[in-house]
Amino acid sequence: MNTIDFLKANEHKSNSGFISQAQFLKNNWSWLKYSYAISIKVRHRMKELGITQKELAAKLACTQQHISVLLSGKANMTLETMAKLEQALSFVLIKGLLEFGNPVSNGDIDGYLSDSSVSGPVPEEFKTSELVDGYKPRKKKGPKTTK
Repeated sequence: MNTIDFLKANEHKSNSGFISQAQFLKNNWSWLKYSYAISIKVRHRMKELGITQKELAAKLACTQQHISVLLSGKANMTLETMAKLEQALSFVLIKGLLEFGNPVSNGDIDGYLSDSSVSGPVPEEFKTSELVDGYKPRKKKGPKTTK
């Protein structure tokens, strides 16, 4: 019996889950890379502030186990969760997200966001009673009624 035959005959037969874990990483890497980066930033900020998972959970009104999942780097976080983490830890999690780059000038974005700290004041032509958060809502298209 050669070495290859010996190894095949004596290999462990249980399913370790390695292949399914690797497949999960491959299929979900598009969002997992962000989840890992966020968890690293949050852990770093927690260390700076000396906050435990239990204390962060209290600030977010959730369980310590949920915080543990978020910090594992495998949680598909919502924008709401990321905003709560920013608020609870008093830091900016996704730098540059609210900054618009060179392709769009500040004049182009005025009126699209109502928060003057982000985009400046809303131009006069957009100031109407119909304005909602800097956006002019579309007219609702419902079924046509015959008279």
